[in-house]
Amino acid sequence: MAYSILPIAGVDLNNVTNTNTNSAGTAIATFGPLGFETFGNTGFRYVFAQAGVAIAASTATCVINASTFQATLGAGTYVSGASMASGDYGFFSKASV
Repeated sequence: MAYSILPIAGVDLNNVTNTNTNSAGTAIATFGPLGFETFGNTGFRYVFAQAGVAIAASTATCVINASTFQATLGAGTYVSGASMASGDYGFFSKASV
């Protein structure tokens, strides 16, 4: 099980992040901002992003858009930490070396 090695509270690298619904009915992540990065005990760098499509756990072909931080399937190098439905928030790992 991966965990952050930086002194930051609230980081869960292994599960989908909870959301709260705002007054407009939009689900807002309880952790953020999108694009937040940390390093895990696994030697990987983790990026907080939103799934743009349904993504199975440990899918190793994720691409993260550098301006919207939305993850999609494609010829990428990010790995999903959990199974995600489209619109879910969570961490995606990538080798840091």
